[in-house]
Amino acid sequence: MLNQIDLSRIDLNLLVLFRVVLEERHVARAAARLSLTPSAVSHALGRLRLLLNDPLFLRTPKGVVPTARALELGEPVAEIIARVERLIGSAAPFNPQTSSRRS
Repeated sequence: MLNQIDLSRIDLNLLVLFRVVLEERHVARAAARLSLTPSAVSHALGRLRLLLNDPLFLRTPKGVVPTARALELGEPVAEIIARVERLIGSAAPFNPQTSSRRS
């Protein structure tokens, strides 16, 4: 199939990083929120730029400014993350005392 994307080769944590950088508009502050180094955030943004074929954020003396494409992606990315959080959050906790599972 033409233009089929192999999600197994994509780090979906890049979406979380994208959202935080978009909110903070500053790589170092985003890094602090994510418990990463600014260098790690910059390298991850580089991978995301290649993946999305857009610079996404432009450096300024006061931080970063999102491109039009980054602004366009902001809401869909936030929705995807919220859906994953709801999906994971809805899982019942495992209780070994009441479980009928066998190994």
